[in-house]
Amino acid sequence: MSAQERKRRASKKSALASIYTEEVVEMFSKWFKSQKAKESHVMTKHDVLKNIIKHLDKKQDDVLEKAMNQLESKGLLKKGEDGFSLILTAKGAKEL
Repeated sequence: MSAQERKRRASKKSALASIYTEEVVEMFSKWFKSQKAKESHVMTKHDVLKNIIKHLDKKQDDVLEKAMNQLESKGLLKKGEDGFSLILTAKGAKEL
């Protein structure tokens, strides 16, 4: 396999991972919208398992942590003390 072909495959794989990450981010957004969530609304570990993880395919499951970190780095959510619960921030409440 040539270097150019490896580069093309890596680029395609990266683009697909980005798409899957956005799909997972959208799942979190839809859940908060469906709950008519306000600032400080908590998505518990149970909610994450029941409403997100249960509906992920293998490729989305691979990027779950990346999606959660992306939401946290944008300041839309923060992780709870258990590391799995998610708390909607003021910024997150405005952007939803």
